[in-house]
Amino acid sequence: MYEKEKVFIVFRCFDVIVGISLKKKSFLLSLVVLMLLLVSCSKTGSSKDSSKGGSGKEEQILAWSPDVAPQEKEAILASVNSFNEKNKGKAKVTLEFIPRGNGYDYENKLNTAISSGKAPDVIAIDGPTTAAYANLNILAPIDEYVTAEEKAMYVPSIIQQGSYNNKLYALGAMESSVVLYYNKDMLKKAGIEEPSQDINNAWTWEDVYQAAKKLNKDGVKGINLSWDLGEGQIYGFAPIIWSNGGDLLNPEGTKAEGVLNSPQNIDALKYLQKFATEGLMSLQTAPDDFGNGKSAMYLMGVWEIANLKKNFPKLNWGLTYYPASPKTKKVVSPSGSWAWGITATSKHKEFAAAVVKEITGKEGSKRYSMANSMPPSRIDVFAEMKEYDSYPFNIIKEQVTKSAHPRNVSVSYPVLSAEFAKATQDIMKGADIKEVLDRSAKKFDQEAERNK
Repeated sequence: MYEKEKVFIVFRCFDVIVGISLKKKSFLLSLVVLMLLLVSCSKTGSSKDSSKGGSGKEEQILAWSPDVAPQEKEAILASVNSFNEKNKGKAKVTLEFIPRGNGYDYENKLNTAISSGKAPDVIAIDGPTTAAYANLNILAPIDEYVTAEEKAMYVPSIIQQGSYNNKLYALGAMESSVVLYYNKDMLKKAGIEEPSQDINNAWTWEDVYQAAKKLNKDGVKGINLSWDLGEGQIYGFAPIIWSNGGDLLNPEGTKAEGVLNSPQNIDALKYLQKFATEGLMSLQTAPDDFGNGKSAMYLMGVWEIANLKKNFPKLNWGLTYYPASPKTKKVVSPSGSWAWGITATSKHKEFAAAVVKEITGKEGSKRYSMANSMPPSRIDVFAEMKEYDSYPFNIIKEQVTKSAHPRNVSVSYPVLSAEFAKATQDIMKGADIKEVLDRSAKKFDQEAERNK
C-alpha cells in the first residue's frame, strides 16, 4: 500500500539538494523531514519584505487553500476580490484551490512546495497543525499586524488554536462543530421519538446504536459515519473518547502511551466498531447518502446544513447534539477549523497579513458563515446573526459555547492525526482495539521523541 519513492528536496539556505526515500501519502513524514533538516535554515531564511518601502510595482501575492464546496469558494473569493479592489495598483492576490483527495494531498503538496523553496505567501492550514508549522518556522508570527482590539473580536478558541509559544500565527474565518442529523420521517416510521433538544438530556451513543439497529432495513443504513481518511477521522471521532473521560495525549502533547491506549478509550471506541462490524453503516458510504435517503442518521459537520437546504429541499430532517458517552452523559463536541497564516519565506508579509485579515475579518467571517452554515469566528458577527438564537442554529451555538473541546496541541500533531486515522480504520474492520491503540501510541511516542 505504501510504495517508496525518491523525493529530492532543495534547501536553499545551503544550496544543497538532498535525496530522501519517502513513502507515498506521508504528510507526517514530510514534516518530520522538515523538522530535522530545515530548523537551521529557517532562522536564516526570512526574506526581505518587499511590501515595505514600495517598489512602485503591484506586488503579487500567492495564496493556497484546499479545495472546498462551491459556496465556500465563492465566500473566500469575495474576500480576495475585496482585498484586490482595496489594494489596486499596490498588491494583487491570486488564490489557488488545491484538491485534497481523500486524505493529506493538500498538505503533501504544501510541504513539497515549502521544502523546495516555492511556498506561497498565504496558506490555509487546519487549526491544530498551527503548532507544528510554527515550530518548524514555516509560519511567520502575525502579532505585529494584528492589534489587541482586532484580536479581541475573535472568539477565544480561534486565538487559542492560532497561537504557539505566546505568539499569534493564524486566524480563522469560522469556528466549527459536529452534530447528529436524522431523517424525521424514518424515525417516526420506526417508532423512535426524536432526540431531546436539551443538552443535559442529549442522546448517548447507546441511544444512537439502538436507533440504528431499528432503522437499518430495506436497503437503508442506520447511520452514515463517512469522514475523509485524513484529519476527518480525529475531528469526527475524538469526541467519543473525550466524552468518555479519555484523551489522546498528555497535557504537554508529548506522550501517547497510557493515554491514547487507556481503558476509557478502548471502551469508547467499541461503539465505532459495532456500527461497522454489525453492518449498521457502510464502509463505502458517500457524503450524500443521507440526503438521498440511503441512511437514516448522519454524524457530520454543521456545514452539511447548507448542502441539505440547497440540494435536498424536500428532505424532512432534524439535528441534535453530538452524542454523549453512556457513562458520563456529557456532550463533548469538536472545535477548531481551518485557519490562515503567512509563510516565513514570503517577501510580502505586510500585504500577506492584510490578506489574512481580509478573509477572517468581520465581513469575511460573515460571508463564510452565511455560505456554509458554519459558526462565525468573530464575536461581532455572532451578535449580528440572530438566526443562532433559534433552532437549529441554537444547537450549534450551544455546542460552540458550552461543549466544544479543542484538538490536542502538539508539535507532533500531524503524527497523531495520521496514526488516529489508521487506528479508526482498523477498528472499523474488526481489529483488536487495544492492540491498535497500543501500536498508535508507540508510533506517536517514537516520532515525538525525534521531534524534541
